[in-house]
Amino acid sequence: MNARRALGNLANCLRGAPDPACDWTEVLRLANDHLLTPALWQVLPAAALPEDVRGYLETLHRLNGERNRALRRQAIELIAALNRQGITPALLKGGLCLFEGPYAEPATRMMRDLDILVPAAKRDEAIVVLHAHGYRLAQGYGADHHAFGDFARPGDPGSVDLHIEIVDPAHLLPAHEVWQRGIARTIEGIRYVAPCSTDRVLHNLLHAQLHHLGNFYRGTLQVQQVYELVHLARDFGSTIDWPFIEQRLRAHRLTTALESHLLAAHLLFGLAWPLSRPAGLAARFHYRRCQLQFGSRLLHWLGIPWGNLRGTFAWHRMRALYGDAGGPFEWRARHLGQYFAKKGVAAGLGRLLRTR
Repeated sequence: MNARRALGNLANCLRGAPDPACDWTEVLRLANDHLLTPALWQVLPAAALPEDVRGYLETLHRLNGERNRALRRQAIELIAALNRQGITPALLKGGLCLFEGPYAEPATRMMRDLDILVPAAKRDEAIVVLHAHGYRLAQGYGADHHAFGDFARPGDPGSVDLHIEIVDPAHLLPAHEVWQRGIARTIEGIRYVAPCSTDRVLHNLLHAQLHHLGNFYRGTLQVQQVYELVHLARDFGSTIDWPFIEQRLRAHRLTTALESHLLAAHLLFGLAWPLSRPAGLAARFHYRRCQLQFGSRLLHWLGIPWGNLRGTFAWHRMRALYGDAGGPFEWRARHLGQYFAKKGVAAGLGRLLRTR
């Protein structure tokens, strides 16, 4: 119950209306967990804060601003080097926020790394550039992953996550579409591509709900991603093609994932409902599940095996792998047989219980 109450208090704070009686220790703990502490300083009036909270938030905001300015310099250096080799990358997620919206103050956004997308045909050339500038592969993801790997360099504030595709699963937002709809920018002598507003919103949804571990299937609420969706939606306004987003996700039987994410944005942060029809019952039940799990470590852990199973055998994944041959039951039986034959039962059980 305390965690859910803290979520409500954090949401009120991020809307600029803190409860005078809120437990600041819980609010700050939750803000730290979800990388939202600098955002609190940006929206809360300093006079409304206890002195120790005010000093803490001001310090975190200042330090994050310094780190983000260093990340921006790092990005400029790398993009300039890529440009000299004839490569124009696309910036994604937090890296793009360093150069343009949706935040008025870039120090608001906390980020772990720089996400950079390059054309698949230019991947090896980009790796050569990274190596030439002192980066080394810290973690490789494998040939079938949407990103090649994380590259780190001693002394830098963040690593570089080199992408070939936008997300896993790539079929929901293929990189070639993002390149086609993207907008070329020239800033401070560097050239990069910014995904269009619709693709930035769709990327946010896919990353929050379906990417990697599949938070939608696990019932996991990523508050930072919800908060960023609100800023994207308000900043880009009518330029976002919501009917396209609806149609894309409906075609992959992911309407509930879309509506649940938007419900969180609507109920927590007051985002005006952008879709042509209200959220369905399944989305309301799903968001309620997310709320319950948010306040219960037990429910969260119980949801992991079920979420991993659903995510692995999701209709959209099976359809992308096996096309029109057969149907959902046949797809899943075939997929399970191939997985066990290739990796064994023990690996299958490990995947079912994986937490990261």
